[in-house]
Amino acid sequence: MSEILEQVKTCPISQISPLHPDLLRCPYEMNRRLRAESPVHRDPLTGIYFISRFDDVVAMAQDPTTFSSVMPAMASRSINSDDQEILDIMAQGYPNVATMLTQDPPLQRRYRKFVDGAFGPANLKLLEPFMERTSHFLIDQFAASGRCEFLTAFGIPLPLRVIASQIGLPDSDLHKLREWTEAFIGNLSQQLDREGTLRAARGIVEFQHYFVERMEERRKAPQDDILSKVVNASIDGETALNNAECLSMLSQILVAGNETTAASLTEGIWLLIQNPGQYALLEADHGPEMISRLVEETLRISSPSANMFRRTTKDVTLHGVTIPANSVCFARFASANLDDEMFKEALRFNIMRDNLKEHVAFGRGIHHCLGAALARREMNIGFRVIFERLKNFRLAPGASQPDFAPNALLHGLTGLDIAFDIR
Repeated sequence: MSEILEQVKTCPISQISPLHPDLLRCPYEMNRRLRAESPVHRDPLTGIYFISRFDDVVAMAQDPTTFSSVMPAMASRSINSDDQEILDIMAQGYPNVATMLTQDPPLQRRYRKFVDGAFGPANLKLLEPFMERTSHFLIDQFAASGRCEFLTAFGIPLPLRVIASQIGLPDSDLHKLREWTEAFIGNLSQQLDREGTLRAARGIVEFQHYFVERMEERRKAPQDDILSKVVNASIDGETALNNAECLSMLSQILVAGNETTAASLTEGIWLLIQNPGQYALLEADHGPEMISRLVEETLRISSPSANMFRRTTKDVTLHGVTIPANSVCFARFASANLDDEMFKEALRFNIMRDNLKEHVAFGRGIHHCLGAALARREMNIGFRVIFERLKNFRLAPGASQPDFAPNALLHGLTGLDIAFDIR
């Protein structure tokens, strides 16, 4: 166990930064202490305020007037760096524009309405056969070997293939889409060194140029896909979205549309391996109701969107602490989902708990995840096909315990080497 994980048990909470890489990998004890001792916690290194209790996180999410989503420059290192080489790379691309996730009403609603229909019930119903075929196809690639690295073999490619099909991109470009997803994730992580920041900046600019070419194709010949909807949209029927606005929306759809679902699918398998009693319940009954329970409890425990930036528009006093106007805050969704005041024995993975769907893994309020229904559908179908085809999941022989990547906003395993039997 690292030194900081030992210190977090005993050191004064005011002296500990939740953004330490080891506490981003393993935040559970830190979150417990924050909820108990410092529900409004000012990070001693960055000055960011961490809000950690369930009720407070929900209140933040439902009050965009006080807690704005339009962030200052510090929220994106590579785009706002003072490093000239990074600035030169970014100058070859397009400026960062606040749109859906990073915008407030009324503009937030105007941007979001152009893509809401793509994730509606009718369209998702049409997608189900593709999700099922893709799940079987992926399992076909590794089933005979009796083992796989689950994240790269199934967790990543299932949602990536689905969102690529919805955006309107060919399978031949899937590897590029994953590389660009990792560039955006790295940029969000607040953990990159200079070389990593340079790579992320190059990846973001490459993403932009690729999509500008695809956007021009859709302007000339629209198709029935998200890309066509975005580039041919207009705000209130007057002003067409410019390239920078389109790129902002597409980057959010791409990253949110594959990274978080990949993380939850993978952690779901790891949770079952760690909890044989819960695994036995699913082995005995892996019908739709039980699979749905697995999905919701996995989302609660995994909380792949662990934290989300907000900015105060005025002074806010909470639990006796005054947060000044224009302060950066973290809505700590992962902590809220493990709040014992909301979820009995919150750290326990329990697919039979009564309030399964009351988690905030998809946020709340106007920024409730655009792709929540899509992610749930992918996970339900993915897990169902997995249970139809495979059984007896376990860590692969010689595999080390899986670890989480340090990231300021997202939480997910770096990999999961498993063995299994064919059903």
